[in-house]
Amino acid sequence: MTNQEEKMEVYDDGAFSVFYTSYGMYSSRDKDGVGLCSSLSKEAVIFWSREHLNGFQNSTATVTN
Repeated sequence: MTNQEEKMEVYDDGAFSVFYTSYGMYSSRDKDGVGLCSSLSKEAVIFWSREHLNGFQNSTATVTN
C-alpha cells in the first residue's frame, strides 16, 4: 500500500475517494481510478465528485457572451 492510498477517504459506498495531494490540494478519483476533480477545499471536492457521478443533477450552467 502506498502512502497516498493510506490517506484516501472513501465516500458513497466506494463510488469515489478523496485524497490530499503533494501540491496542497484535494483531489478525487472514481472507483475505476479516473480523476474527477480537484480543489483547495475538501468539501468542494466531495460536492463536485458527487455531481460528476450523478450527471450534474443539482447544478446549472449559464453561458454569457
